Amino acid sequence: MERWCETCDRPVQGEVCEVCGEPVPEPTHEPVPWRWRLFIVATVIYLGYRIYQLIHWLAH
Repeated sequence: MERWCETCDRPVQGEVCEVCGEPVPEPTHEPVPWRWRLFIVATVIYLGYRIYQLIHWLAH
């Protein structure tokens, strides 16, 4: 998981920010579960197809 420096508002690779020298705390949030990602991708595909159908219907 990527660390984030709150002072500089930028991603950090190590435990200390390279710009300001402040220690960066361990990330507290967990990554998004794969089920939610799958749900979002499926929703986007479905809505894209429905928009395509609407445009096709309006064109004829």
